[in-house]
Amino acid sequence: MQTTTIHHAKLRLSDSNVRKLNAESGLEALAASIAEHGLLQPLIVSPAKGRKTLFDVHAGGRRWRAIGLLIERGVLPKDYAVDVRLCGDDAAAAREISLAENLIREAMTPTDEARAYADIVAEGTDAEAVARRFGVTVRHVHGRLRLADLAEPIFSALATGDITLDVAMAYGSIGDRDRQQVAWERLSTSWQRDNAQAIRRAIAEESLASSHPVARFLGEAEYTGSGGRIERDLFAGEGEGLWLDGDIAMELAMKKLTFEADVAALGSRLGWVKPLLAAHVSYEDTKELHAYWPRSEGPSAEAAARMLEISQRIEEIGIELDDPQDDDVTAALESEHDALEAEYEQLGDTEYLIPDDDRPNVGTFLVLGKDGSPRLLETFYTTAKPERRSNVAGNAPDTIEAGDEVPAVEAALPRSLEEQMAKDRRDVLALHLAYNHSLAFDLAIFSLARDLAGHFGTSKTGCTIRIGDRNEPMGLTGIPVSLAVSELETIRASLPHDWSREEDSFAAFLAFRALDDDTRACWLAYAVSQSLTAGLASGPHKSAFQTGLGELMGIVTASHWRPAAENFFDRIKKGQILNILGQFDAELPGRYATAKKAELASAAARLCAGDTITEPEVKARALAWVPDAMRFGIAGEVDDDNLADESDAIEPTDFTPEADDPACDVANQNESSELVSDAA
Repeated sequence: MQTTTIHHAKLRLSDSNVRKLNAESGLEALAASIAEHGLLQPLIVSPAKGRKTLFDVHAGGRRWRAIGLLIERGVLPKDYAVDVRLCGDDAAAAREISLAENLIREAMTPTDEARAYADIVAEGTDAEAVARRFGVTVRHVHGRLRLADLAEPIFSALATGDITLDVAMAYGSIGDRDRQQVAWERLSTSWQRDNAQAIRRAIAEESLASSHPVARFLGEAEYTGSGGRIERDLFAGEGEGLWLDGDIAMELAMKKLTFEADVAALGSRLGWVKPLLAAHVSYEDTKELHAYWPRSEGPSAEAAARMLEISQRIEEIGIELDDPQDDDVTAALESEHDALEAEYEQLGDTEYLIPDDDRPNVGTFLVLGKDGSPRLLETFYTTAKPERRSNVAGNAPDTIEAGDEVPAVEAALPRSLEEQMAKDRRDVLALHLAYNHSLAFDLAIFSLARDLAGHFGTSKTGCTIRIGDRNEPMGLTGIPVSLAVSELETIRASLPHDWSREEDSFAAFLAFRALDDDTRACWLAYAVSQSLTAGLASGPHKSAFQTGLGELMGIVTASHWRPAAENFFDRIKKGQILNILGQFDAELPGRYATAKKAELASAAARLCAGDTITEPEVKARALAWVPDAMRFGIAGEVDDDNLADESDAIEPTDFTPEADDPACDVANQNESSELVSDAA
């Protein structure tokens, strides 16, 4: 088909267009989109029969109507040329094209829409402008932006279809992600998981863990002194437990934080400081505000000179430390280096300049850190709506008298140039990083491991190395975790996490680099292990690469996974279970033929767990059996045909690294797998 342009007046709706109903649905939104972004997709047309000057629109009738609406309103000129794709005049083919265009389309999901709106707003656009540009209501934009602020597991569940939009909005009724997550962990597996009203009620009345930032900020004495109850189990230590009266804790904490906010407002000379019992500021808290960017005062001439001296001395210390030194000399140099860095940071930390006319409207938020300490944000907002200006030069006075000094106004750069410079700057940084192997190695591990270590805040590193969405198959809920999952959790729990708790990303990175090589290697191994997607040896989730990888490491599946009733036998047919029993002993299917499905599943599970008294060769087959799709190839797996010759049963073995080997040496793991294989 040929692509060209045709004036709107020469186009008419074709009788072959299959869309007859809802032709006006969403027309205003579509017109707004075309006015803002232009026509993104051409119309499909063909010459009209009997009218050589006209063309029939077979696909794109709503776009044609929206353009007509814009022409009527004077937004577009009357001779507006429409992008079209010109096809033949065969009626049947035109009808099929129209049908295909209207059928083969998929609406954007709420999560995708939420991400898109959040990205646009993050660039400095308000909700009203977004609504106007895309032809939707402001309320709709606000609702989607609230979705973007959901705790990660809730947002992911909505994206994968595990929960409905109503349920997600129920969790979003508060902006505190920590409380959202607590409610999610308690309700997502309960019978009320789909009851939006129950979720809203539970969040409002939610109890607090003693480690919650609100609990740490308030303190146990003040909470119990006001009648708050604490539930402790037998092994709870001092200060541990569950605060049952979350509403009491939240009310007391808000009063205390409000007082702290008033003090902070006086000390900072800001117009207002709003207290928030949360670790971050959500869109809901800022939707009526506007970003404010004060000018930094900058260091004085004396401070700038001192900062230059410090920079030079720090460089000299680095050169001296590169040469072998006495321990006392090295310690003295390192101490001097740290002191100079602290002084440099203090000299560069200057006050912001806020004009007196702006100050009453400018403020920020007082939030809680993870340790419960109040933290004043360095991001400023104003309640005054900024004036619309056609260009940056509008900041200059309206009139300039003779002899007045002309103010220097920096013109805004074209967006395309800014983007190009940003790429160029990035490439310079990338070039230097490519030559610094040690730093690049640390950055990769740090970026992969930080979220897995418990940091769920926004990443400000500018580095996109991440464990991606593994698109986990949904499966069934309520299935006990496997031995491998428990062992992985043991590995994760044994690794140090203190470095990840630093609020500042660069401080966390420096703390991570301070770890020893073995520990960082362990974090790399664990982080990469969490990047694997679900895969089997056959079927829809077949992964030949993973099968080969497991064969290379000599993995024996039976050592880490056993077929039980809940995770396997309850979920297959009775005939299939009998067939599996026949592989253990030819007499077993006849013995269990009349058993009920539940009894049969339990019996098969006990056999595979080695909990049944039977002949050694039958027990060996049962202990070694796993479905073919779970195997990792021939190497390292037990050959069923040779099991009859074995005299000893193969017991599942725990597979954990040596306690004194923090490096999680892969060679030791392979050796363990080979020993299990030899025993088989």
